[in-house]
Amino acid sequence: MKVTDKRILEFLEKKLEGKGIDIERFLQPSMADFRDAYKLKNMTAAVQKIQTAINEHKKILVYGDYDSDGICASTILYLFFKSKGANVDVFIPSRFENGYGLSIEALEEIQFEYNPDLIVTVDLGITAVEEVEILKQEGIDIVITDHHIPLEEIPDCIVVDPKLESDYGFDALCGAGVAMKLVEAMADRDEANKYLDICAIATIGDIVPLVDENRAIAKLGIDIINSGKARKSINFMLKKLEIEKITSTDVSFKIVPRLNACGRMDNAIKVFEFLIETNDDLLEEKYAEIESDNTLRLASIDKGNKAINKCLEKHNSNEPSVLIQGDFHEGIIGILASRICSEYGKPTIIFTKTEDGTLKGSGRSVDAVDLHHIISGMTDMLVNFGGHKMAVGVELVPEVFEEFKNLLNQKIIEETNEDAFIIKNATYDIKLTEDDLTETFFRELSMLEPFGCENEKPVLMLEQSKMNAEPISEKVFKHYRLFTEKNNAIVAFNAYKNIPILKSNSEKLLTVELGENTFRGKTSLSVTLKNITLKTPDLDGFENDDLLSSLYNNYYSIFDFNNKENYHLTDNIVEEIKNKFAESKTGTLVVCSNNDDISQIKQLGLEEYFSTKTYKNGQNTILVNPRGVYELSDIIGYKNIIFMHKYFNEEHLYFSQKLNVYEPTQKLSMSAEISKDRDVFARVYKLANNFTSLKANDVLDLASKLSLKSAEISAPQILFGLIVFMELNFLEFDEILGNLVILKAKKMELASSKVYNSVE
Repeated sequence: MKVTDKRILEFLEKKLEGKGIDIERFLQPSMADFRDAYKLKNMTAAVQKIQTAINEHKKILVYGDYDSDGICASTILYLFFKSKGANVDVFIPSRFENGYGLSIEALEEIQFEYNPDLIVTVDLGITAVEEVEILKQEGIDIVITDHHIPLEEIPDCIVVDPKLESDYGFDALCGAGVAMKLVEAMADRDEANKYLDICAIATIGDIVPLVDENRAIAKLGIDIINSGKARKSINFMLKKLEIEKITSTDVSFKIVPRLNACGRMDNAIKVFEFLIETNDDLLEEKYAEIESDNTLRLASIDKGNKAINKCLEKHNSNEPSVLIQGDFHEGIIGILASRICSEYGKPTIIFTKTEDGTLKGSGRSVDAVDLHHIISGMTDMLVNFGGHKMAVGVELVPEVFEEFKNLLNQKIIEETNEDAFIIKNATYDIKLTEDDLTETFFRELSMLEPFGCENEKPVLMLEQSKMNAEPISEKVFKHYRLFTEKNNAIVAFNAYKNIPILKSNSEKLLTVELGENTFRGKTSLSVTLKNITLKTPDLDGFENDDLLSSLYNNYYSIFDFNNKENYHLTDNIVEEIKNKFAESKTGTLVVCSNNDDISQIKQLGLEEYFSTKTYKNGQNTILVNPRGVYELSDIIGYKNIIFMHKYFNEEHLYFSQKLNVYEPTQKLSMSAEISKDRDVFARVYKLANNFTSLKANDVLDLASKLSLKSAEISAPQILFGLIVFMELNFLEFDEILGNLVILKAKKMELASSKVYNSVE
């Protein structure tokens, strides 16, 4: 099959422009893309040293890192050395007992347990200057194979690293890629190709650029796996995960997290033992251990996310990085850093305390900031440091944390433009029509696989206006199935806050992702919503939603949120917006929830700030949504929030807990009549009592759904009744289960309710 779609071909031409690679070669990588292993610096010396050790039956120890790349690299060399009759063992350090890399802590254990004559490192060692000297003093020979960036001083031994200057021509191999090149140099390319399945997983999982030789490794390795010719352990894992045809997404989100789980939670050696295993019973046993550690990993991530969210409430949105220290599980701080970096669009380092009293940090960066380069100039403050542009490991003493944080922020500001941290959503690579939502188009797109670093999936955009939406199921009520103008289905996870926008006449640019679902042997196309960008906002017909939001905010503001210092009234709300946006590119959120608001923003020329969501990095945003903002967790990155109108006095006091709140002095008239008649309240209570099992995302959503059950009572009237009953403790809304609960409460007059009295 060939790519015939002009837009995909144009995308490829743009991607490959100036790189000397034609489209055909990119789409069909082959063995011809593999480079000469002997052109890697010191490869000849490494081969001679290792071959001599094998010939003389010396004890060889493969020392690998505890991540998926290090484990896969260890597996490659162990299996190859074994096939050559070598006396070989593998040592993978414990993250908790030995620390990262070729550590001094591990040397004594190695000598006692293995007594090696030669150590061959994989995926580590390039910075181990002191450790290599200790080994040499003990009479232990060493060959380092690594792919990380060397510091000024290189260990005094044979070092094979594509980052060292050489004639090789490509410096982005992962650790397993370097191990495979060592096999190629010691034997031949056919022998090295026996390990393509393992090397492909490591290459995708280590997030190295999927270009040049890496693309060939990843593509050919995935082809071997999908042909059923992979090693037994990999086939076993695919069967357990119910993966019939593997993609780079499966590798990144299903396989690699499991391979990493043991090193994060316990000891990665069990993953190595699984990968080399061929006995069915032992595979079952070892895979169960991997799944057990993965379950612990997920639980630790959940716990860590909850803890870190509290820490983030204190984050200053003006700072160009996010540095947090806390009591996190050491094995998941990299995962937490990755999540925060993605959400905030800033370099992030998450630190946790070690048993030695130091702070160990794992960092992730954005494209615009070379975190490794910046921190390389600060090593005098650190106990340990390593990594590359996008990911670093840092260890320091607690006393220098604040100094380190301030200096890092200063250097990032000096070297990076502020615009680099603004998250842009309207960019896309290929514009789709509804006629493109076919399996044929998906297959052509899939020819660009495997996707990954520097070969990201093309961003697909579908333009739509009004859409229909329905919950995927009554049990999972936060996820929706959207229906386009031609009735194509799009799955939208956690889309409940955007349902009014999706149903509105607003012209929207939908970023979507195409995939395949296989169920009972049948494969079909799936379309998933990833992001919404507003092209032309139009909230005509959603005035009731606007009033629902005001009632809801008024209800929350009747409680003990009387921070008047942060609550500001202004006669010219438009001028307030103009001034705040001129002061800074971050920190201000404007809530715009009807067409009159939209018109005023257009007059200011601020349409580029229209958004359907808030941003954790606090970048200036004009939120277009008739439901407004109703959770403080949505606005964690902002300092100012400007509401363009109000219906009730002190309607937004609730938000003044955390932000400076601005709203106009002039109140709007209500768009719907709300009755305070006792009989009307009785009907609302009866309606609520009849539908306590009705699932909803929140009380606003529930009021809308209950209004569909009654032709006589409007959604604002129902919400008014519900929140009065909630205030008087007659009802409560269970946010976890998503339904109303009737409470046994003492009889009270409706006039006892502050919300009831707020309506004139």
